Amino acid sequence: MGKVDVEPHENAVAVAGIEIDEARKEIDSLDLQIIDIMRRRRAISHQIQQQRTSEGGTRTVLSREKIIIDRYVAALGSQGATLALNVLSFCRGRLPESATEAGGTPRGNS
Repeated sequence: MGKVDVEPHENAVAVAGIEIDEARKEIDSLDLQIIDIMRRRRAISHQIQQQRTSEGGTRTVLSREKIIIDRYVAALGSQGATLALNVLSFCRGRLPESATEAGGTPRGNS
């Protein structure tokens, strides 16, 4: 193999064979995909919450949330629990105004 002379870009270091600028572009693309997925997940979660509450149920089901947390931990290790809790919190969204009026405690939101 012949030697290839390449002028390094300022602050460019190869990361697993990828220049930092290229790796950052890929991260930016992944971030946009994650944002889109989180918006879709939240919309679906809100649909489920509305259905459950319209049928007299709670907004959240703790046993279901435990399954989700366990899935994240199994895939990502102990930090997966923190990520799962943040995802669940984001997807729950704000409490409806009527749930917190008159100082009441919202059902199913412990």
